[in-house]
Amino acid sequence: MKNIVILGSTGTIGENTLEIIRRTKGRFRVLGLACRNRKNILAGQIREFRPAYVYLEKEDPQFEKNFPATRFLHGDTGMEKMAVLEDADVVICAVPGIRTLKAVVSAVKRGRTVGLATKEILVVAGHIVRPLARKHGACLLPIDSEHNAIFQALNGVKKQEVEKIYLTASGGPFRGRPAARRVTVKDVLKHPVWKMGKKITVDSATMMNKAFEIIEAHYLFDIPAEKIDVLIHPEAVVHGMVEMKDGTVKAVLSVPDMKFPINFVLDYPRRRESALQKLKFERIKKLTLMPADRSSAWFSLAVQAIREKGSFPVVLNAANEEAVDLFLKGKIEFGEILKVVQEVLCRHRLKKTVSVDDILRIHERARQQVRELVG
Repeated sequence: MKNIVILGSTGTIGENTLEIIRRTKGRFRVLGLACRNRKNILAGQIREFRPAYVYLEKEDPQFEKNFPATRFLHGDTGMEKMAVLEDADVVICAVPGIRTLKAVVSAVKRGRTVGLATKEILVVAGHIVRPLARKHGACLLPIDSEHNAIFQALNGVKKQEVEKIYLTASGGPFRGRPAARRVTVKDVLKHPVWKMGKKITVDSATMMNKAFEIIEAHYLFDIPAEKIDVLIHPEAVVHGMVEMKDGTVKAVLSVPDMKFPINFVLDYPRRRESALQKLKFERIKKLTLMPADRSSAWFSLAVQAIREKGSFPVVLNAANEEAVDLFLKGKIEFGEILKVVQEVLCRHRLKKTVSVDDILRIHERARQQVRELVG
């Protein structure tokens, strides 16, 4: 039986992970759960799965007294302690943003297996996390459906045999037509395929989510930017492909459901029977695959982030995070998100070498600059 720690248990990935555990009784035990403050959901999870450890951002004696058998952890150090629990077999990192950066670094230094659903960690600190993983024998398993597919497709393939990797993108709610300047938040959150959190759904609409996935793929697979491409694939059945030198292409397909990559990560390196819905090829009318425009702003920003490294991807991520937050609050228009990001990047003075503490400081400063720019 594997012991599982879930950082971000009340979000979409966290709840899907718990659903897998619920369906496969006897294979996994929930050792720890972590969330910021969605205590109404967390309470139900504690009662059902009885974790030994639970993290809350702030101490709440009134809430915690309801669960005397559970040890509660709090604050920045509490999250790090959750990530390195002695009996943990797999740590699922599903907290949006870079709040868990120090926790992931700590887990990697302990040689843990980390299921990474938070692409921002490698976007801002891939140059730190990947070398540490190699040094300490940690296993980084991607949970994003695209990177998980590439990870599977690369199995048995030597690096020198890879010609190109392809990430797929559904295209978001405005595929095939330009988004009007005054689209509403409700319009943007109507993703045609995936059910995700608000921030990542907005990123899907601007395609910045795919920009971050390009950067993440660069670090995960040690692949240069020119060998990473994106295909618009509205059916969302093909999740990733690897093209070899001889022209052979390996693709990973499944029903568009995040439980597939989560199930893969939890069971890795084994594969077992699952109750997940299987593809029915007779129902698939067509598979559309269209090359994304590499000259698009989002694609160019991804390539620039890989080239510049240092503080550039930190500012890129932070500025986008704040701009999306302002859009969701009705402070800026949808069409202004990327413009704000580009303006903050233009004003930024690149720092080539950054530590974890530098990243956190630069991140907060960039978010503040967005607020100042928007006024």
